Amino acid sequence: MTGPIPLEHSLLGPAERILDAACIRSKKPDAERRMQVLEAASARLGGYDLRSFHRTFGIDTHDYSTLDEVASKLLSAIRDTNIHPSLALSSLARERLSVHAQRTTGAHYTDFRLAGLIGRNIAVAGSPKLPLVDPASGTGILLVASVLALCNQDRRAAAKRLAEGVIAADQSSTALRGARLSLASLTGDLTVIKSMTARWHAGDSLMRSARQWRENIGAASAMVVGNPPWEKLKVHRHEEERATGSSRHYGAVHEGAISIATEQRKKEVRNYAQAVSERFGLASGEQDLFAAFTQLFLEISGPGGAISALLPAGLIRSKSTTALRKLLLDRFERIDIAVFDNSARFFGIDSRFKFLAVTGAGTAKLAGSRTAQLTLSRGLGSRGAAESGEPVSIPLSSLRRLRPDLSIPEVSSSAEWRLFARMSKAGQRWAEADDTWAPEFSREVDMTRERRLFKTKPTPGAIPLVEGRMVHQHRFGAKVYLSGTGRRAIWSSAPIGKATIKPQFWIKASDVPATARPRLSQVRAGFCDIAGQTNERSMLAAVIPAGVACGNKVPTILFPNALGEDALHLWCGMVNSIAFDWLLRRVLTTTVNYFLLQSVPLPPILPDSLPARRIVAAARRIAQADVSRGGDAAATIAAARRDIDLICLRAYGIRSDADVIRILDDFPSLDRSQPALPGEKRSTITRDFILSEISGSQQDIARQRVLAASTLGARAYVPSQVDADEPTTSQVAHGL
Repeated sequence: MTGPIPLEHSLLGPAERILDAACIRSKKPDAERRMQVLEAASARLGGYDLRSFHRTFGIDTHDYSTLDEVASKLLSAIRDTNIHPSLALSSLARERLSVHAQRTTGAHYTDFRLAGLIGRNIAVAGSPKLPLVDPASGTGILLVASVLALCNQDRRAAAKRLAEGVIAADQSSTALRGARLSLASLTGDLTVIKSMTARWHAGDSLMRSARQWRENIGAASAMVVGNPPWEKLKVHRHEEERATGSSRHYGAVHEGAISIATEQRKKEVRNYAQAVSERFGLASGEQDLFAAFTQLFLEISGPGGAISALLPAGLIRSKSTTALRKLLLDRFERIDIAVFDNSARFFGIDSRFKFLAVTGAGTAKLAGSRTAQLTLSRGLGSRGAAESGEPVSIPLSSLRRLRPDLSIPEVSSSAEWRLFARMSKAGQRWAEADDTWAPEFSREVDMTRERRLFKTKPTPGAIPLVEGRMVHQHRFGAKVYLSGTGRRAIWSSAPIGKATIKPQFWIKASDVPATARPRLSQVRAGFCDIAGQTNERSMLAAVIPAGVACGNKVPTILFPNALGEDALHLWCGMVNSIAFDWLLRRVLTTTVNYFLLQSVPLPPILPDSLPARRIVAAARRIAQADVSRGGDAAATIAAARRDIDLICLRAYGIRSDADVIRILDDFPSLDRSQPALPGEKRSTITRDFILSEISGSQQDIARQRVLAASTLGARAYVPSQVDADEPTTSQVAHGL
C-alpha cells in the first residue's frame, strides 16, 4: 500500500519553510531554534511576554527581536491555512522523526481536523467540571482542540479550564514542551500555565499505577482524549537494520552484529510487553499498544467520566479485541463510533486504511442494559474538518445475539442494519467443531520462510506453487506468470474459458511443511486472503486440485463434517455469492482472516438438499466451462453464477428487488471492463442480469437493459481484471 502526503503537511508547507529558514540562519541547534520561534508565536497569540515565559521555565532566550520577527511571519503563513493557530503550533512543534524512530519512541501524530472532531465529541460527552487528560499527548493537539470546544473559544473560560485541570503525559519532554506552548497560546496568564504543567507527567503512561494516576488527576473521574500508538509491541527487523544504515537484498543473510543488536532489542520489547500484559491483565504475547491505552483511558475516566479517542478499526473487528469490546460496551451508557478511511489524507497511509473515532459517555447501569446505546456512523473528511455522518443506532441486545464476539458490522443506514440483521439471523454458523461446515484451515507454504526452497522451473518431484493472484471466484488459474521477480513480476489475466496453471514458482512436495503435506494429494477449497471493502469483489474462492501447493496468501480448507468434492463446490458457491460477499464486506478491512470469515453466517443450505445440489451442479458447470476454451464459456458461467446468487439470496430470506438493489449497490466496481450503454458512464450488465430474474418493478427494465448491453458485447460476471478486448470466438447474448 502506498501512502499519500497528508493534507496537513501540504497546508503547513509555507510555515515549515519559514521555520527551516530561521534555523539555517541561527547558530543555535535547529531543534531549539525551531521551538523558540514557536514559543514566540505562542506568546504573540496568548498575549504574554516571551522572556518571562522563558524565565519561568528555565529557558535561555535566543535573540528575542529576531524570534519575534520570524514569529510574526509564521503566524501570517498559518492564518492563510485556515487551521486554528493554536492547533497549527501544536502540529509544527512535533519532533521530526523517521518511521523507525516513531515506532521505537511511540510518537504518533494527529491531523488537525481529527483533533477538532475529538474535541467536539468530548465537549458533548463530558462534563465541564471534570479534569481533561491525554495520557499520550504528544504536542497536545487533542488537548488544545478539546479546550477550544469546551470553552467555545472564549479566552477567559479557557484560562479557567487550564487552571482547573488539563493534564498531559508523554514519554518525550520535547513533545510536552510543544504541548505547553500550544496551550499557552490560549491564555496570557503564565501563572495558569505554570500550575497546569506542574501536574504533567514525562514518562511511560502505561507503567503508572491506577493510584498514581488518581493522585495526579486529583479526581475520581475525568474526560480522557487520545490517539495512542496503533502498532503491536514487536521489533521490525528490516526497520532496525535500515536505522543502522544497513542495506540488503531480498533473501540475503542478516549480518551478525546487526542481528545481535536486533535480538537484544527484541528481548527488551518482549520484557516490556510482559510488563504491559501484567499491568492490564492482557493475554501474553505481542501486545496491541492501542488496547493497553484504551484500558488506561477507561481506568482514568472513572465512573461518570467520558473518553474520545482515535483507534484502529481492529477494535471493532479483531478477535484479539473481543474482551476490550465487551469492556467498552459494558462500561458506558452510550458509545458513538465513526468509521473513517484515509481518503481525506489524514495520515501518510493508504487511502483504504480504516480507523475509528470512538466516544463513550455515562456509566452503564447494568451490563447489557437496554438503556445502553451504540451508534455507528461513517466518518467524513473535507479540507477543513472531520465530521461524523448520519448515525445508525444498533441495539446492543441484537448485536450480542447476532454476533457473540461483539464485532460491529459497518452499516451506513438503518435499512442496511436491518438487512444485515435479518440475513445474519437466517444464516448458519460454522465456527464450532460440530457445525456442518466446521473448517480445517491450513496455510500450506510460507512464501517468505520457505522462499529458499522454491524452483523457478519445473523439476522432478516439484509441484506448482499457487499464489493469491492465481485464485479468483470459481477460477483456479485466473492469472498466468509471464516474467520478472518480486514487485517487478509480470502476470497476465487468463481469458474466460482459458484458465490455466502457469506459476512463478514450483516446490518439491518433500519440502512442503509436514503438517500440510497430506493435503497435496487432496482436492480442497482455497481463497485469496488479500481483499478490501471497495474491491470489485471481496471473497475470492475456488476449488484447488490435488498436486499443487498453496502459498500463505491462499489458505486452504477441508470440511471433516461435509466430506467429498461436492461439498467443496457447494461451499465455494455459497461464499462467492453476492449475498455472502455483502455480509463479509460489512466486517472486512484488508484481509480475509479466519476469525472474520467464520463470523459471517453461511446461507442456510445443507449438503444433499435440493438447493445444495443445484449449487453444486452450477459450480461444476463454471469450473468445466472455464477450462473448456469454448466460445460460449462466458455465457455458461454467467448463467450458472446467477443461479447460485439467486439460490443464496432466497436462502437468506432476500426476495424483494429493493433488498437486492441495496446489496448490489455495494459493488460499484463490477463490470468495469464491459462496454456501457449509450449515454452511461459504466456498464451494469451483472446488476441487470441478476435483477432480470427478481420479481419487482425493475424486472422488465432490467431485461431490456441486458438485451441492449449484450448486443454491445457486454458479458455479466466477467472480472474486470479480464480485459474487455480479450479475443473470443463468439459474442453470445445472455439470452432471456
